[in-house]
Amino acid sequence: MLPLFNVRPKVCGRLTRQMDAQRAYSRRQWALAVNASAVLGWFSVVWPALLEPKILLPAAIIGLPIAFLACWCVAAPILWRIMLRPISWLGAIRWGSTISASIALVGIAIGRLYGWMESVNPDISSQIGGGIYVQEIDGILTPYGWLLLARNTIWFVLGGVAVALLIRGLIGRGSVVANR
Repeated sequence: MLPLFNVRPKVCGRLTRQMDAQRAYSRRQWALAVNASAVLGWFSVVWPALLEPKILLPAAIIGLPIAFLACWCVAAPILWRIMLRPISWLGAIRWGSTISASIALVGIAIGRLYGWMESVNPDISSQIGGGIYVQEIDGILTPYGWLLLARNTIWFVLGGVAVALLIRGLIGRGSVVANR
């Protein structure tokens, strides 16, 4: 066996426990932060549907799994790293905007990729909106479409900051003590 892979499990377990003992937040607080971020993030996007109750159930069935997937894939690794030390209110604002902007960037990239694929397909012709409010033509955003995308992205990032502040209030400042 190569010396690189010749690591005894007891040593790895001890190192993991030592690293966990020096974290500012416990694993339970980390999992609570990720799960609460998913629920609050979903709610920050879906709250207008409260005016139309019959939309709320489909929004929950479709949106909550997407929110949990996005938070566990994007936010969880970032939170694991930043929760090594206590998080201040300003740090919560900074990281909330960073995480939500990362999620928004992935969504924009996927949307623009689909738009580009639609624009190069000669069999598809589409238009979203009408008159001076045309948002997209054949998958390509118009200036008005870019404006709406920017506005929605800003609201999404501000929602991420609000979620981060709520999570920071929920889990507290943190301290470097033994894993709870």
